Amino acid sequence: MPESPARTHGAPQRTPAANRRRVAALDAFIDLVLEENLPPTPNQVAERAGISVATFFRYFESLNAIRHDAAARMLERFPLMKLTKIGKGTLHERVEAFVALRVALWEKLSLLARLQRTLVLQDKDAAKMVDDVRGLMVNQVREHFAPELRELTFAQGDDAVSLIAMLTSVESWEQFRLTYHRSPLQTRRAWANAIRGILQSDSHR
Repeated sequence: MPESPARTHGAPQRTPAANRRRVAALDAFIDLVLEENLPPTPNQVAERAGISVATFFRYFESLNAIRHDAAARMLERFPLMKLTKIGKGTLHERVEAFVALRVALWEKLSLLARLQRTLVLQDKDAAKMVDDVRGLMVNQVREHFAPELRELTFAQGDDAVSLIAMLTSVESWEQFRLTYHRSPLQTRRAWANAIRGILQSDSHR
């Protein structure tokens, strides 16, 4: 007999066991993508998660559906977008912390980010998620480098924020690593030097 979801006030509610199976499927999808299976099939996800394909489709209507939910799960598993001491320390310390976080983020999750970007033209939810992540990163730049940005005009500050966000984006990471064959250490050094140059340039004064 097929499994029936528990209900509360007419709305389906997942049991703890069902939640565990669903999370296992999300983690399997993420792990397969990180192993460069772009995108994995429902059969691959189900096999990795230890569930049946029928169970997979009980929780997710399609690969697009699991991809959408995997983005949120990704942030739970890899909290690499949060600066623990945002806005704290000298400029040198803040630049180094910021760049280290961005490099760690893209080293781990660039393949998932690439998958997300391939779907933006056909999936408005994917497009919104990409935009939301970019907005979060822009706000982080504004907060982390607020002391330097306050010394600039509004237009100069916007330019600086845009340049730093673009410089440390996943698209930039892919160019540094794949097109220019720069190592993570070389990429980190280049980004740090560029950010300091952007924020300390005499042309702002």
